[in-house]
Amino acid sequence: MRTRMAVAAWAVVLGMIVSGAPPAAANRPGDRPPGTARPMPTAKRTAVLLPTLGGSSSAADVNSAGVVVGAVEVAGGYWHAARWVDGRIEDLGTLGGPNSQAQAIDERGRIVGTAHAADGSSHAVAWVDGKIQDLGLTGGIFSIAYDTAGDRVVGVYHVTDSFSGRRPFVRTGNTEITIDAPPGAGALAVNEAGTVAGTYGYKDWTDPPFVNQAFVWRDGVLRSLGTLGGPTSDANGINDLGQVVGTSWTADGQFAAFFWDGTTMRRLATSSPSPTAQAVNDSGLVIGTDGTASRAMIWPSPTAESQLLPLPDGAVSSTAINVNDVGLIVGQTYFTSPGWHSRAVVWR
Repeated sequence: MRTRMAVAAWAVVLGMIVSGAPPAAANRPGDRPPGTARPMPTAKRTAVLLPTLGGSSSAADVNSAGVVVGAVEVAGGYWHAARWVDGRIEDLGTLGGPNSQAQAIDERGRIVGTAHAADGSSHAVAWVDGKIQDLGLTGGIFSIAYDTAGDRVVGVYHVTDSFSGRRPFVRTGNTEITIDAPPGAGALAVNEAGTVAGTYGYKDWTDPPFVNQAFVWRDGVLRSLGTLGGPTSDANGINDLGQVVGTSWTADGQFAAFFWDGTTMRRLATSSPSPTAQAVNDSGLVIGTDGTASRAMIWPSPTAESQLLPLPDGAVSSTAINVNDVGLIVGQTYFTSPGWHSRAVVWR
C-alpha cells in the first residue's frame, strides 16, 4: 500500500521545491462548480490524534505492526522525522541540518525519507534500528527517498532545481540505478515484488503543455498507464497485487481519481468534484482526499462510492495519506484554534 509523501508544513516547501512534487489538485479549471455535488456519507471509523512534541505534526505511513511515521514540529519551528509506537513518539533526528521528514516505513521497520545535512543540502536517508543512514545525493543536487519495500528504496533526485530536472532512482541493497524514463520523472512507490509506480513528464509551470503520465516499472521495463481520456495522469500508490491508484484528467476536462487493475484504468466513483486517490491496500481499500471540501475519504473497494472520514473534535479539515493491510489509515487533520496547526491522526 505504498504511497508518496505526506503534506507537512515544512514539506510543502521542501517537498515541492526540493523534491519537485506537484501541488495539490483541488479547484482546478473544469471542476464541477461548488455546491453541485451530492452529499457524501461518513465512514464508521474513529479518528485518534497522535501525540506531538508541542507543535504541529503529520503522519505519512503505517506498517502492518501499526508503527506510524511522519514528522513533528520541534523548537524553532523546524520539522523532524518521527515514529509513533504504541502511542509513544520518537524524534528521529536529522543529518546535522534543521529539518527531516519520514516518508515511509516497510514491514521490516526500515524508515525512509529526507533530511538536511549541516550544509543545508537535502539527502535521501533511511533509519534502521533508530539510526539514520545517509543515502547520498544520488548524483544530483538534492534527493528524497519516497518509499521502501523488501530490500528496495525508491525516490527522486534532481539534476537541476526544477520539475523537469527530476530523475527516479531504485536502490537495491547498496546498488542504485536510475530508471530510464522521460525527463521530469519520479519513483514514488514500490511494492514487495519490486514493481515501482511513478510519474514522468513533469514540467515547470512556465513550460506548458503539461503531459505527465503515470507509469509502472519493473526489471528495466517501463509501462505507461495512460489516462482517463485527458492529457495527464499521476500515480500515487501501489499495493502488493500491482494495483495502482492516482489521479487523471478526463476527456471532458474533469479531474478524477483512478484505479488501475494491472490492465485497465477506471474512474473511482465519488461525488467529489476534485478527488485524489492516494493509496490502496491489498484488500482494495482506497484512501484519498476530497480536494474541494478538504476532507479525507475512502473507497471501501474500487467499485464502491467514496465516504468521508470523520473529523476529530475541533478539526476543520483533513488529509488521508496512507493505509496498511489491516485498514489503519494515517494522515493529518487541521485546526484553527489556538492558531492554525496540524495533528497526525490514525483512523481506526
